[in-house]
Amino acid sequence: MYSNEHTLQDLLKKAYHRLDMDDTAREMEVVRVYKAVVGDLISRLSTTVRFSQGVLTVKLASAALRQELVYRHTSLMDKINDSLGYPAVKKMIFV
Repeated sequence: MYSNEHTLQDLLKKAYHRLDMDDTAREMEVVRVYKAVVGDLISRLSTTVRFSQGVLTVKLASAALRQELVYRHTSLMDKINDSLGYPAVKKMIFV
């Protein structure tokens, strides 16, 4: 039996693909997952989060938090990539 049911996420991915905006969709997905992985507090202290060509760049409002996340960057990358289901994040930069 054929089902015509699709999730909104699936439809948006198809639309982005048709509009040749796959990179934009991927960036939005990675940023969303980053915020979910780090939680509310760190997400609010992350003033800018960008993803491009495998590099997740995060600007933070706190130098102490930046040091802590630099120390934990490998485990954060693993959690983000596990949540995504594919190894999108190759490197993290905290500024």
